[in-house]
Amino acid sequence: MPRLSRRLVALGIAALVLAAAGAGLSGCAFLGLDEGPPIPLANVDMDRMYGGWFLIATIPNSFEKSMVAPYDVYSRRQDGDIQEDFYERTGSFQAPLRHFTVHDWVRPGTNNAHWRVQLMWPVNLPFLVLYTDPDYRYVLFGEQNRKLGWIYARTPTIPDADYNALIARFAALGYDRNAFVKFVQTPQQIGQPGFWSDGIQ
Repeated sequence: MPRLSRRLVALGIAALVLAAAGAGLSGCAFLGLDEGPPIPLANVDMDRMYGGWFLIATIPNSFEKSMVAPYDVYSRRQDGDIQEDFYERTGSFQAPLRHFTVHDWVRPGTNNAHWRVQLMWPVNLPFLVLYTDPDYRYVLFGEQNRKLGWIYARTPTIPDADYNALIARFAALGYDRNAFVKFVQTPQQIGQPGFWSDGIQ
């Protein structure tokens, strides 16, 4: 199986999605990603979106547990779509660095905010840009069902005031503000309140 995004799949979920596709269901319908009221999307300048992003926070899920220092790089492919290069370690800062390459693209007519991620042909799943700050220091990604959400930043740590303001934006979109935890980006963060340290040494 080719490299897969950590963000959207464990192998068990992939198998279920393929089963749903074979039954005539879309992956997002099967997983419930499109459930819930419509969610407002950002207006995205892709040229400013490209480059490296540190994952700051997420809603806990089975496929991101124990990730250390996750980092995403977006770049333009030759065909105009998006190349996503994702890097992470699992369980420890001494663990091998893992690299995943994923094909993303933008759904037309969405102001570059409705991304699709190619899980495996023919299954692709939504990845929605909910907010970018004016300087493109921060971005919020999420799903319409409000059960998955991420804070990305250009730096591995951000001020508490900025973090709280970004969580407030999620809450205004109908998310549970208490559902989020911070990724461990530095060794000093392991075990600290608010950081997702389960399984990390």
